[in-house]
Amino acid sequence: MPARLALSRRAALTGAGGALAAVATLGAGPAVAAVPAQARRLPGALPGGVRAIPLPPVRSVLSSAGSSDLTVVALPVDGGSMLGVTFAGPAPASVALRVTRPGTDPGPWRPLSIEDGTTDPVWTGALPVGTVVDVRLPRDAVAGARLAVVDPGPDPARTARTLSGEAETAAGDAPVVRPRAEWGADESLRRADPDVADTLRAAVVHHTADGGAYSRAEVPAVIRSMYRYHTQTLGWSDLGYNVVVDRFGGIWEGRAGGVDRPVVGAHAGGFNTGTFGVSMMGDFSAVAPTEECLAAVAAVVAWKFSLHGLDARGRTTLTSSGGGTSRWAAGRTVEVATISAHRDLGYTACPGDVGYGRMDDLRDRVAARLGTTRRSGAGSAIARRYAEVDGPALLGEPTSGEGNALRGGRFRHYERGSIYHHPDTGTHVVRATHRSKYAALGWEWSALGFPTADTTDLPGAVGSSTHFEHGSIYRRSGSEPHVVLGALRAVWAGQGWERSRFGFPVSDEYDVPGGRASDFEGGGLRWDAATGRVREA
Repeated sequence: MPARLALSRRAALTGAGGALAAVATLGAGPAVAAVPAQARRLPGALPGGVRAIPLPPVRSVLSSAGSSDLTVVALPVDGGSMLGVTFAGPAPASVALRVTRPGTDPGPWRPLSIEDGTTDPVWTGALPVGTVVDVRLPRDAVAGARLAVVDPGPDPARTARTLSGEAETAAGDAPVVRPRAEWGADESLRRADPDVADTLRAAVVHHTADGGAYSRAEVPAVIRSMYRYHTQTLGWSDLGYNVVVDRFGGIWEGRAGGVDRPVVGAHAGGFNTGTFGVSMMGDFSAVAPTEECLAAVAAVVAWKFSLHGLDARGRTTLTSSGGGTSRWAAGRTVEVATISAHRDLGYTACPGDVGYGRMDDLRDRVAARLGTTRRSGAGSAIARRYAEVDGPALLGEPTSGEGNALRGGRFRHYERGSIYHHPDTGTHVVRATHRSKYAALGWEWSALGFPTADTTDLPGAVGSSTHFEHGSIYRRSGSEPHVVLGALRAVWAGQGWERSRFGFPVSDEYDVPGGRASDFEGGGLRWDAATGRVREA
């Protein structure tokens, strides 16, 4: 289950932990709320159970910097192997937790992704008696918050066959999919019989967003824990994903109903009907899925596509049912890739930046297994532009597949730059330090928008520029690139850009009381929000 964007999509897509950023502003760090004495002794968890432990109220707890924005609540937890946090009201922008086992130092803080009022769960491994879990969150989110502690219960009797290499089957043949009984599904937890669509139209690739490490032997317990979290904490009828793939290449049946049927899952809000949800176990925001995991995902998707005659590099039409994190309102018909990432359909970071960068690779793998032609976007506007600018020499080799961008745009990243396409702005190259600056700001989701021109070397080798919908990046040779936006850019442009007496920008545009400002080699410009006018500083 990927993250909902609580404040900004950029924060979720870059994996910027809001809680970590908040701590940096609080001087010596957040205060720790004491646990009331009556909450210190908790009943032991029943095998296979879920406990919801209320966070104690925080009264007059301030950080040393005098801010009540961030609080750490310490909770004793005896037993369990997976943790999550739920909220009675709106979820905060950031939540993190850490685990301290008896006799050890506190573990690292783990920022948790948030979706629809609850966090995604994180696998911790067994928590012995005497464990303390610290939950870090905004002070005003403590009331009504609960720590969900999931005990997966004992392992069921399972076969001893290995998990590695199970994806290696003939193209179109069914790979080995381990049934629910092998990971120990308690079928009494299912709340309803599965719904089945009339056909399959697309596959949606996810990650579980769980940064916790797991061993091969722990995989069934991790899935059992996710199942209990989905059904007993979130109140879903079953595990959300149709199939789960571990990092060792094991493929596991998720939602009940038969992996050969188009069972309706709970994995992509607005687009669950007619789609097949396959989730990679792990968090692929900053690390790549293993080769075994990617091969297994390709194998199961290729087999599903062979049953329904789908093209690995095709497009399909889906109708949104709205709700949740869906990008489109109910009733909206949209065209998407037959193999899409969750973030293509919803406002979410799933399957992580690095996982998303493997989407074209996955399409190629599925196409190869189905015996179709490997196209890799050969006829796209981005591919044509890459050829026009002698891409191998200028930009180097691709480092990602083509991906969906904001408002129907597309992008592809290369070793030394990126190409962005939008029907309204054209297809343009952003390279070198300009690409780094664009990325740091949040790509097309930033105030700049899409590029409207290629990165251009200015006459006389004095510097370079890239123009965007709402601003420009300029860099004098030997210096850092800087951003000028909106009305300030318009006035600077009217004076003659860098050729004017102002010269190159020496700062990014920044806030000042009552407006915005930019500093240049030859002076400054200030924009007054009240009047909308720009004056020299």
